[in-house]
Amino acid sequence: MRKLLYLIPVVVLLFTACEVEFSPNASWKNVPVVYCLLDQDDDTTWVRVQRCYLAEDNIYNYGQNSDSINYPHGAITVSLLAYENGTQKDSMAFEYTTRDRDTGNFASTAQPLYFFRTKNRLKENYTYVLTIRNAADNAILATTDPISLIKQTNANLITKPTVTVYNGDTLSGGLDFYDPMGNNMLGCQIKWNHLENARLYQPFVRFYYKRSDSVLYHADFMCPKVSSKYSEVYYSRDLFLDQIRNYFAGDTTRKLFVPRVDMYLTCCSEDLNAYLNTVSNTGDIAQSTEVYNNIKGGVGVFAARRTHLFKRMPANADMTPNRGLLYFLVQLNLGFY
Repeated sequence: MRKLLYLIPVVVLLFTACEVEFSPNASWKNVPVVYCLLDQDDDTTWVRVQRCYLAEDNIYNYGQNSDSINYPHGAITVSLLAYENGTQKDSMAFEYTTRDRDTGNFASTAQPLYFFRTKNRLKENYTYVLTIRNAADNAILATTDPISLIKQTNANLITKPTVTVYNGDTLSGGLDFYDPMGNNMLGCQIKWNHLENARLYQPFVRFYYKRSDSVLYHADFMCPKVSSKYSEVYYSRDLFLDQIRNYFAGDTTRKLFVPRVDMYLTCCSEDLNAYLNTVSNTGDIAQSTEVYNNIKGGVGVFAARRTHLFKRMPANADMTPNRGLLYFLVQLNLGFY
């Protein structure tokens, strides 16, 4: 797997623009900036392609000009090739579209994106190569080494909290806060079976509730992240309650507690883990920093992740003091009943 660090300024997040630092005396070179994440559970795969630019004056002024950072419609082609044991098995040509983005330091006009509907098209036994070509002469502007998808090797993914299913929808067990470490710190242990090619795991809890309109709402609360060396995390009750308190921020309108949650397990490949580790240490846009790059002929990241792995389970609706989840929610004075 190719692991390079490329010196580029910060703000290289997905679907944003960046300036690459070049010598002011060097001639301009067509350098694509590419971001793409493959998730075999996604309906559609998206690719963001932009270009680096030389800036002799204020870099913010150049960034506000969409012609500086975006390729014109029809100037490039984007394709995803699938291989098995070195033999090409599939080819996907991406379509062009645009999407508005938030205002900021970079051009906020409609931004070009490339997409392909990959639902049920991505195969775990294939490797994938992303290629950007110049439409005029079909020359390769940027490409990647093959990457592998994240494979689920065990159908029993989330092993704890445990859930027993009766009569289809009736659940027993599930999310409850107790003292798993024997140190009077209430929480729960979340355990899972490893996924092949995963390098970073982060579970999260999808919490459901209703308002007076009887519509089912939800909020997602992140659990701690762990590396691939581990297959469990401790999720404290206090962290969970703090996340709920911060999410509702004093909203005391009446809310009906829904006694169920979805436990998600998200994970990412080695490439994305390395990229996230480097961009998490970036500073101001005017500074330069080393950021992980695995795009040959360009800069950016091409990686894999899984975001749709979940298990539905009940949440304890007990009102016994210092025991049931509903009891703790009521004590927050956020309108739960």
